[in-house]
Amino acid sequence: MASAFDDRRDIPAIAGACECEGARHAVAITRLTADGCMLEANDDWPGASDFVHLSIDGSIEMNGKLAWAQGRRAQLRFFGQVHPAAIAKLLEAATP
Repeated sequence: MASAFDDRRDIPAIAGACECEGARHAVAITRLTADGCMLEANDDWPGASDFVHLSIDGSIEMNGKLAWAQGRRAQLRFFGQVHPAAIAKLLEAATP
């Protein structure tokens, strides 16, 4: 039986930075899709936020809302979409 640690969708992680509730957080971005992604910060999230500005690998800027936040992990839903070709390029560059 597979465990959460065997879930390969969290690899590779893409570097990012997120601004919400007046604070800036360095984040690891995983499970990137056209509609959203998972974020993992160094510290616990302060809570769900109505507005989040995310910089993905210093090349794509997206706005969105946290669907949920628990501990250091959160799920972000974008206001708009990331083009699939941009996602493929980001994942290719992040692959170890």
